[in-house]
Amino acid sequence: MVSLVLAVGVAISAALIGTGFLAAAAVGWQGSLIGAAPAAATAATTDFSNLPARLASLEPLAMSQLGLLALLATPVTRVAASVVGFALEGDRLYTAITLAVLAILLASIFILR
Repeated sequence: MVSLVLAVGVAISAALIGTGFLAAAAVGWQGSLIGAAPAAATAATTDFSNLPARLASLEPLAMSQLGLLALLATPVTRVAASVVGFALEGDRLYTAITLAVLAILLASIFILR
């Protein structure tokens, strides 16, 4: 189950990033930064704040950024799948240890910015 989560996560991420880069190549990289001034182009590549609206407008860079987020979420999903697996096996010790690891991962993402 864990290896399947990793394989699917990497495949989804690669597909999204590849689609974004192919679309950006088709319209030109500056065309993928819809509404961005040329000076803001480098800042826009690291700006994830308006991602849902940019995805709705099918912006190529937003597709690549979603792929990057999917890649970053893959290890967290793997740890969550491990928690479920250990719980289903009835292994309380490893379930608790893996829950602690998951809590540390989530804290590092959401709290420790």
